[in-house]
Amino acid sequence: MNNPIKTQSQQGMATLIVSIVVLIIITLMIFFAAKVGIFDLRMAANEARYKEAFAAADAGLDFAIQKFDDQFTSNFSGTASWATIISNSQVANGTKADGTSAGAGEPSFGVTVTDTGALIGGVTVFHFQSTGMSADGSGTATVQREITMSKILGGSSPEVSILMSGGVGTGGNFNIVANPNGAGNGIPVSIWTNGNVDMGGSSSTCQSAGFTGNNAQCNSELISDGDGTNLSSYNPIFPDVLPNDPNFPDDIFQYMFGVVRNDWETIYSMANSNHQVASGCSGLDNTSGQKFRLWWITGDCNMASNQIIGSQNDPVILVVDDHQLDMGGAGAQIHGIPFLFDNPSNAATPSGDFQGSTAIYGALVSDVGGTAMNGSYSVVYDPTLLGNLTSPNESSNYAIGYIPGSWRDF
Repeated sequence: MNNPIKTQSQQGMATLIVSIVVLIIITLMIFFAAKVGIFDLRMAANEARYKEAFAAADAGLDFAIQKFDDQFTSNFSGTASWATIISNSQVANGTKADGTSAGAGEPSFGVTVTDTGALIGGVTVFHFQSTGMSADGSGTATVQREITMSKILGGSSPEVSILMSGGVGTGGNFNIVANPNGAGNGIPVSIWTNGNVDMGGSSSTCQSAGFTGNNAQCNSELISDGDGTNLSSYNPIFPDVLPNDPNFPDDIFQYMFGVVRNDWETIYSMANSNHQVASGCSGLDNTSGQKFRLWWITGDCNMASNQIIGSQNDPVILVVDDHQLDMGGAGAQIHGIPFLFDNPSNAATPSGDFQGSTAIYGALVSDVGGTAMNGSYSVVYDPTLLGNLTSPNESSNYAIGYIPGSWRDF
């Protein structure tokens, strides 16, 4: 005979056990969820502190590189000065973005600068390592980068008075003072081109002793005298003129800067980072080459009468980007290298208008040939000036160059 009371009792016990098991599982799930939530909160907090420290480290890297650049500008005088520059460029731990010491609750950084011993183009490579710290001091991050000080003229300084791709036309009282050793010791060169040269008008070339100043003829020490001859090949009557030379560089931009024409923005960035990109030349004067030699002109360079750009001690490299260099003003002078650059990024071409008693002391470089250059215009090769543009001991001849692939955050 069945016992209904006992069966019901057993069923209640089973329900109780199942309920207890379910309760335990739910409790464990709650504990697990809470643990995961706390872990996520900790991860989020750690990530926030890391990002704060990373931002501080990245800011420290920029701060130290700028400090290094300032020290380089102020103290560079050759390889012996590197130790002072490196020492003055170190950034102590606990520094914030304005260069002062961070207070409590402020993120900070510290940066070490070391000489790697490696050389690129004869210039040392430097290693920067920046360590950032979060505001509460519990988060850190490290970033690093290598730089070098790149020479502006990473290729070759012109060895002639006029370096021009295309034909060269001379006219008026056009005077050229040749490089007396352009093709070797005692072998003068004044014009070097891959086109014809029209020795027209009263143009003449001479040694430096035969030129007595701007608005003056080459009155002695003549090398070549314009008589209307159109030179398509070397002619011993005009021994310093090299037309249609097969050795003429295919890429003048690369010849000058050591960077192929299509990578022109690498050089542009040098001028831009030094705030020396301008839409014209009206603001330039004889001090324009003191801090940094390179100026990049994005519009017409219209020079006023008696305006002087650069000096022998502080010459300029004046890149006129697909616009006109107008030296029509009487007495206007450029001390350095004006470069008429035919930018491959657009269809425009640069041009030059050389008239009146104007002068270039240094060298004239152009991607495009020129027609007659009229007036009492002079191009005077100045070895002292050009030496100041290439001197390894002048900080104004360098710009910061970042080593590709050197930036790391590990």
